Amino acid sequence: MSSSGPSAGDILSEAGKTYAPYTVVEVTPAVVRVLSGRVDQQLAVTFGNTRKKSSSLIGVGDDVVVSIWEASNNGLFASGTTTARTMGGTQVPQQPVSESGTITVPYAGTIKAANKTPDQVKLEIESALKGVAVEPQVLVSVVKNVSNTVTVTGEVATSGLIPLSARGEKLLDVIAMAGGPRMEAHQLAVQITRGLHTETIPMERLISDPVENIYVQSGDVITLLRQPRSFTVFGATTANASVQFDEAQLYLNQALAKVGGLNDDRANAKGIFIYRTEPVSLVRQLMPGKPISGAGDTANVIYRIDLSDPSGFFLLKSFSVRNRDLIYIANSSMAEVRKFATIIGATTAPVVQAAAASNALQN
Repeated sequence: MSSSGPSAGDILSEAGKTYAPYTVVEVTPAVVRVLSGRVDQQLAVTFGNTRKKSSSLIGVGDDVVVSIWEASNNGLFASGTTTARTMGGTQVPQQPVSESGTITVPYAGTIKAANKTPDQVKLEIESALKGVAVEPQVLVSVVKNVSNTVTVTGEVATSGLIPLSARGEKLLDVIAMAGGPRMEAHQLAVQITRGLHTETIPMERLISDPVENIYVQSGDVITLLRQPRSFTVFGATTANASVQFDEAQLYLNQALAKVGGLNDDRANAKGIFIYRTEPVSLVRQLMPGKPISGAGDTANVIYRIDLSDPSGFFLLKSFSVRNRDLIYIANSSMAEVRKFATIIGATTAPVVQAAAASNALQN
């Protein structure tokens, strides 16, 4: 007979095999506590959360302005006509750091600037001008920072390059500097790419967990992605559907209510299953000593809740539904019996009707 999916017995039987493709976890208050207390440190683990001190270094392509003052108003840099002449000093016109990492300063020559701080470049220029200028004092300013930047794009008010300051900026800092998100946080995910590594985290999680609000580094690409959350329901429910949800935390009782609850004529109260992919480390914590088959660091898990036990409804109120969860309600055995009886009835009814008609004609 046709069916909307496997029976509860089929799911449990397959899980008992030596090389089962999934692990069945019976949901208990202890399991709910473990799941509720689990916090994956995605960004902090992948990228770390250390402020990179080199964010104040001058890089190739940065625009630099050098200002020079002397102790005498009749000094080398106090003479002549310049547009920036003030108090016996001169401002060298703004210039970009060349591909070779250098800038040019009159009478000081070519100065290596890339991968140095403004203070280091200042000392090098002052040293080069000794004997030429009268007690020179130099100020080096980076007016356009393109090497120490991060790229922010996606669902933000203004995409572009965000310069980093010496104090160091965190993820939420640069998102705010880009004008902030263009939609509500529950609809967004934040993706950060650093080198060959990419990690994504829900925007709500980033806001609520300070540990995940990591320091950004030069060259990071931060993308805000529209990623509405949803779950799918199949089986013996009033309606099979894919449902989007906005709640920061959605519980299983609320999820089932969104699709009209279980079908009284078909549902197996002992067959409430939630399909999910979990880290192997979590599965080992939930099922210590049980062999686990998984692909790399993750494993397929089916959580089972028994609603024939009245206390099972408390578990519904505590079990959180996550993005892309699949909820399956198995058919009861009596539903299969009724289905079989319906098929038999539909097959034999024409024969009975024909016999009755024949008897009527004979009479």
